[in-house]
Amino acid sequence: MRRLLWIRPTIAIAAAAGLCAAFAGPPAAAERAGGVFDYDKSKPLEATASKAQVTDLARVQKITFKAADGTTVPALLSVPKNANGRVACILSGHPFTGSKEEVFGEFSDAYAARGVALMAIDARYHGERKGVGPLKAAAKLDTMYKLFQLTVIDMRRALDYLDSRGICDPARVGFEGRSLGGFMGAMLIGADPRIKAAVLYVGGADWRTFLPNQAVWLGGNLTGANLDAAVRKLGPIDPRIWIARAAGRPVFMANGRRDDAVPLAAAKALHAAAGEPKEIVIYDGGHDTEEPFHTPVYKASAAFFKKYLGIPTG
Repeated sequence: MRRLLWIRPTIAIAAAAGLCAAFAGPPAAAERAGGVFDYDKSKPLEATASKAQVTDLARVQKITFKAADGTTVPALLSVPKNANGRVACILSGHPFTGSKEEVFGEFSDAYAARGVALMAIDARYHGERKGVGPLKAAAKLDTMYKLFQLTVIDMRRALDYLDSRGICDPARVGFEGRSLGGFMGAMLIGADPRIKAAVLYVGGADWRTFLPNQAVWLGGNLTGANLDAAVRKLGPIDPRIWIARAAGRPVFMANGRRDDAVPLAAAKALHAAAGEPKEIVIYDGGHDTEEPFHTPVYKASAAFFKKYLGIPTG
């Protein structure tokens, strides 16, 4: 494993002593996890695709397909304009309160220029699926559980859609997610072997470490019996359990030492649980990966995708 440390903003490379032991989370939670992200693959996608909007670099379509529970999943898909045959594909997960449009605004052209197709869906309670709003909806543990569980299943259905189109080279399908998307990506790569490599920005794991100061998620800080109940409820979807199941498929994880949304201890819980091969970046910034850290972090993740998926760095 390689661990890169960004420190004000000097770059250093050091051995990650003591961080590499895989940890699959509490045994009881792992046992209960079972097939929490399983779904009926026989249910038709009933997909729709808009007429492509052609840019200088890509053909972009609005996609819909049916979720496993029958609701409609809105998505965006871009395919390189000059694609010839199957290409590398990235499924992307947006941050908390974000949307698929946010992902496309930042990454679509950049990936198309590198010959990569990009797909993003709206997570439950986000974007076109906002409904009562993610902040209010996530104030209940049951809804928080559904936010993760059902969106990860929706992401697996998105992979089904890509399979149906024959767009992707099956050996070059990756995931890239930030914050909420990073948590979900850790679950997805463990639940679905079609993801061959994953980049997870500012994700974390271990609900007991993550939840106590997450008023934005749960409407108040959790302590004592309330924290115990939350940990039991969310245990089967702890990212520690799922990322451990992806051992053998490479994962890149980047986290800020001063992140006030995902504590460094929660980030390290995810790092420790991930199997090899893995690359870990810890930079001396916060949750937003602000400069002077943004550029070197993204260069490192691009090099990771080049190494494992053959995607040019641009």
